[in-house]
Amino acid sequence: MQHPPAPASSASDSLAPFAPAAADRATWLRHLEPIELPAGAVLFRQGDPADFLCFVETGELAVVLEVPGAGRVPVRRFGPGQCLGEMALYRRDTRAATVEALAPSRLWRLGTAQLARIEREAPALALAMHRHVAGLLAERVAFANTELKDPLARLAHAIRGLAASRFGETAWDHAALAVSARRPDEVGAVASALEHLVAQLGGYLEELKTATARREAIESELRIAGEIQASFLPPAAPPLPPAGLPASLSRLAVDFAARMKPAREAGGDLYDGFYLPDGRFLCVVGDVSGKGVSAALFMAVTATGLRALAPAGADPGELMTRLNRLLCERNDTLQFVTAFAALFDPDTGELAWTNCGHPLPFVRRADGRLERLDAVRATPLAVFEHNAYSTHRARLAPGDTLVVFSDGVSEAMDARDVLYGDERLAAVLAALPPGRVAALATLEAVLADVLAYEAGRPQADDITLVALGVGDP
Repeated sequence: MQHPPAPASSASDSLAPFAPAAADRATWLRHLEPIELPAGAVLFRQGDPADFLCFVETGELAVVLEVPGAGRVPVRRFGPGQCLGEMALYRRDTRAATVEALAPSRLWRLGTAQLARIEREAPALALAMHRHVAGLLAERVAFANTELKDPLARLAHAIRGLAASRFGETAWDHAALAVSARRPDEVGAVASALEHLVAQLGGYLEELKTATARREAIESELRIAGEIQASFLPPAAPPLPPAGLPASLSRLAVDFAARMKPAREAGGDLYDGFYLPDGRFLCVVGDVSGKGVSAALFMAVTATGLRALAPAGADPGELMTRLNRLLCERNDTLQFVTAFAALFDPDTGELAWTNCGHPLPFVRRADGRLERLDAVRATPLAVFEHNAYSTHRARLAPGDTLVVFSDGVSEAMDARDVLYGDERLAAVLAALPPGRVAALATLEAVLADVLAYEAGRPQADDITLVALGVGDP
């Protein structure tokens, strides 16, 4: 806040409030020390020891607050007939601000030692000075209340209203902020900065609303993409054998179940399970590289190609060979698919299978033993166009269950970034009750353990589980 300096006066006139009589003013002058300051000179700096006050005879001085990180902030100006630094006589402390001369100035310095002598030699003069200083302090307190506290209180009220209005969504006292911003003092500087902040904040909020609307539109499209993707997967109902098969008392029952938990709205895992026209049951689990929409699209192409090629009745190795050539034809994005395909014959119990770079499945036997369908894993699909995939063979008996999973199961992580792992999956399967366990119950036990292991941690990859159980004829 700036105050105009008092009109020019002599040293005798500047001391009149303390000593009306000329003789008393002469006594004052004997105890004062003259100070001459050229323009730009510093009387004292912020942080210096404070042990004297000064009476201004001529010139003009500025009080400057040095704020770390904000630079120099002008606070007030003093001119002839005024005094500054008066609190130094009453409180031993450091200077709260820097005082420097704006023009050549002449001052009179009164230190604590000189004041003690005046109090002994001329108590009436000392009392007059103390009363004058008290009046100055009262005036400055009143000035602070009127010019600082009230405007700041109104400014604080406007800011609280801004926050309550959700930063301008509803009405608030913007007029109070605008009025304060027109002030030429520190309150005006703060209000002006806040007004600029409000304008910037309004722009950011509009950008945020636009970005939010766009994100919601994208999320809506992703949800629709996930629903379309889910339509490529078989329904939850157990598949039915094809009509027209000859009756057979030795044909084994097929118990198929699958569970998928995508990490995003649209995932890259796929599974399928259905009967071929000749009565064999095809079970496939795949995992497309990457995540999100691109993986989901490639998954849809893979699932569609599988359904189109499977009815030819080839064994899994030949089926995957033909599917691989189809995927390589238009793979400009250089994606690939790990896959496990198994073809079960209910009439013989034979399981023909091939593994295209996929995690090794488990076979849980009726007596509780666990086996891995272990063979050299071939290259994933859509990598090399002329790959030929081999078929391996095993046998499933009543009570046996084939469990196929994607790496989202074995690579699930807990809060310490420790992988779930195949060993823990094997332990869950081994802990199931002896005898035949329904395919769905098997998957539910595994999925519950995986989710408990993650303990609420964000899912890193799609989780897919498929079980093919064999029942009595």
